[in-house]
Amino acid sequence: MHKKINTTIAVLVFLFSEILYLLTMAPTLSFWDCGEFIATAYTLGVPHPPGSPLFLLIGRVFSMIPVFGDIGARVNLISTLVSAATVMLTYLITIRFIILYRKTEPDNWSLSEKISAYASGVVGALTLAVSDSFWFNAVEAEVYASSIFFTAIVIWLILKWNDEADKEGNERWLMVLMYMMGLSIGVHLLNLLALFAVALVYYYRNYEVNVKTFSWLIVISSGLFFLIYPGIIKVLPSLMNSVSPWIALVVLAGLGYGIYYTQKERMNVANTIAVSLFLIVIGYTSYGVVFLRAQVDPPINENAPTTMKTFHSYLNREQYGDSPIWPRRWSTDPGHQQSYAKYESDLDYFWNYQIVHMYARYLGWQFIGRASDVQDTGIDWSKFWGLPFALGLLGAYHHFRRQWKMGLVVGALFLVTGLAIIIYLNQTEPQPRERDYSYVGSFFAFAIWIGIGIDAVFESLRETLKDEKKLVPGAIALSLFGLVLVNGRMLQVNYYEHSRAGNYSPWDYAYNLLQSCEKDAILFTNGDNDTFPLWYLQEVERIRTDVRVVNLSLANTDWYDLQLKNSSPRGAKKIKFTLSDEQLRQLSYMRWKTKEISMPVPKDKINARGDLKAFATEGSQEVASPRQPAELVDTVDWKFEPTVVIPGEQGGESQGFIRAQDVIVYEVVKNNLWERPVYFAITVSESNMIGLNNYLRMDGLAYKLVPVKSGNTYDYVEPEILYNKLMNVFQYRNLNNSAVYYEETTRRMLGNYKNIFLRLAADYAENPTGTSIVKTADGKSEQLPNKEIALRVLSKADEILPNDRFEIDYRLMSGFLGMYANLGAKDKAVALLPALEQEVNRYDLNRNPRPQFVLAQAYKEIGDYKKAKVLFENLYNKFNDPMLKREIQDLQIKMGDTAKAGVQAKDTTLNELTK
Repeated sequence: MHKKINTTIAVLVFLFSEILYLLTMAPTLSFWDCGEFIATAYTLGVPHPPGSPLFLLIGRVFSMIPVFGDIGARVNLISTLVSAATVMLTYLITIRFIILYRKTEPDNWSLSEKISAYASGVVGALTLAVSDSFWFNAVEAEVYASSIFFTAIVIWLILKWNDEADKEGNERWLMVLMYMMGLSIGVHLLNLLALFAVALVYYYRNYEVNVKTFSWLIVISSGLFFLIYPGIIKVLPSLMNSVSPWIALVVLAGLGYGIYYTQKERMNVANTIAVSLFLIVIGYTSYGVVFLRAQVDPPINENAPTTMKTFHSYLNREQYGDSPIWPRRWSTDPGHQQSYAKYESDLDYFWNYQIVHMYARYLGWQFIGRASDVQDTGIDWSKFWGLPFALGLLGAYHHFRRQWKMGLVVGALFLVTGLAIIIYLNQTEPQPRERDYSYVGSFFAFAIWIGIGIDAVFESLRETLKDEKKLVPGAIALSLFGLVLVNGRMLQVNYYEHSRAGNYSPWDYAYNLLQSCEKDAILFTNGDNDTFPLWYLQEVERIRTDVRVVNLSLANTDWYDLQLKNSSPRGAKKIKFTLSDEQLRQLSYMRWKTKEISMPVPKDKINARGDLKAFATEGSQEVASPRQPAELVDTVDWKFEPTVVIPGEQGGESQGFIRAQDVIVYEVVKNNLWERPVYFAITVSESNMIGLNNYLRMDGLAYKLVPVKSGNTYDYVEPEILYNKLMNVFQYRNLNNSAVYYEETTRRMLGNYKNIFLRLAADYAENPTGTSIVKTADGKSEQLPNKEIALRVLSKADEILPNDRFEIDYRLMSGFLGMYANLGAKDKAVALLPALEQEVNRYDLNRNPRPQFVLAQAYKEIGDYKKAKVLFENLYNKFNDPMLKREIQDLQIKMGDTAKAGVQAKDTTLNELTK
């Protein structure tokens, strides 16, 4: 009877979780690595080291199943399924641990005991299902959901073996387990850490526990782990590189003979180890896909591991470098050194940053509550009231008290997938993003204890009530407590922020960035979020494959630079270089002193506004906007300064350097600028533009490099071009839909839109009485007053990015308010005031007076001189700045109090008053 009930509940747990994840699954790609994984799965390309070939193979299969129209959604489906399966396994594992410490068969349990046990399994499993990091991984195409599935299946398999260890043929469970571990290497290495928990269960079942045997357990399990990693995973490829590729067959043959010999001699333990290693190697062979696919040079071929040497480098992640275990503050990067200075010692850094901030905080997110989605946010006890966390602590105590051996199994898993990872990674501060996804194995272990915590409460009830008639209602009430106040509360709090239903922003952002470029353009990008979504659109959707994307981070690697020069992915043009292949291979940091660069402009190829005639948009105007503070130049002149400066020791002369990526930018510009359009994504910082930022025109989400010099990066736009893209070409699906949630990374990326709209509106507002020709959505042209166009642009921005949906910087909000006021739309300007006031009030006046000054200016622009005067007076009394004094005098004049203004202005010259 137990088996039937248990199976039914497990299936229901799976179905509930799967439905939940399907409802909240991303409908297409997401930011970060998802675009890369979907693209490489669809094309069987080679992703970043060390790769995930098994995930890609499964992803390729799912991409061909027409369950969704979007390929990204099909690959996302993998994560929903394996996550739901992990939740189901968590339930089964929790039930198994309860059976083990109760030491009675479930069919002999009383009704109250059955209710408690099943409820404990469900509560523990569903707590994991709706926890922050697990849910995040479950609805996107990343490897972490599949990785934790392998961890769960390995723990379930060792417990299954433990149940049947006395039966003939029990070894088959161990063999399946080790094969799963081998396969998991093709997804992520995190699963290997479960080996220590597996070893403990095997040890308890076969050996008497004492100091001697436990010492041998530590030695053998550690030896087995190091035999797998780095042995099989790193050393074997190294031998294949340094000795012969055939060494792999020799190893397999040796293991095969070892299996034969140990079986013949009835050496059971040695035979189990030999078979296990053989199966792990077989599972590891999925990496052959990486090597084989690299040979055909797919469009995405990171590290190009086409030889045993490069394949070995790929598996070792050599492009990322290594971090030592000690010291903890090891990096020489100036930014990291500045962060290290906040800590008194390596131990202080290890505890307060790496343990407390980069792990304990994440554990609190899962089971106490996350304060917000902003990076580095803390814990909020009001979210889950601390109930899941308290149950987990109680469950851990109860597990160790009732059966310390199995408590240690879960404890070992909890520690090696948490603390051990922290020690091994030795992360620097700051990190570009939160790293909570790395520790989901630890959260999985804690969720088991949460389930056991429910059973611990039941056992306390049983000791108090004793009567079964009272215990049944008590068990039911306890079950409802867990399901409603733990799982229900977590579901309620987390649902909205973890649902990506309707979130097309990564797809649309990538589309809009590509559409910002002319045909055959070269586009410099900065990092993951302005590169991987583009790869997805180009490789999967086949959109704008003519645009050649140049990721500046990857431009520091020789293999990538060679691909830029020699490859033509999807027919895109090769990029011209004067550097030879060998010179590209040798690129690294170079000593550098500032140089004046001059590039003559071939006027026969350039029209009046700086566009290449061969690429100019059909029907576009041939003259530059008369409103632009920019001029067409005969030569593009700029200073190419060092991008890395190392201060000299003891006051000595500092040393300047440029990076490989800086050389690549220079080479691309020098050899291609007059042949094809060149762009920088707006996410590229000025420090990566080698001094060209005064020759950039904002054409949407990218700056075009043109022979038109302006005051700074943000001065120059061509309104006709920008208007057509913003108003007619770009896509903004669901940005104004309050039912769709956008987390911090997405909000930060979307914030670029408002800046662009405001910049375009400002251009038209410079000549509000004039008229301009703009294009409509159907491609027709119409002539409108500039004032009307500017208001239309501002309204479009507010329509797609409502202020109540997206936090907007007070300066940007003030810009919109001032623009509305100057254009005569005072009602819209006034409507922005409450949001601006709320944003400004977040800042401490003593630390940053600028927001208060901006708010005062806003009051002044809408004609509320009284409020403006109060703020300016407060600022003047605190900071005694002459500029503030003049603002007060100006307001007094506007308010008609000229006498008072004159008295206060007696020490101010007429010249100062009219500044």
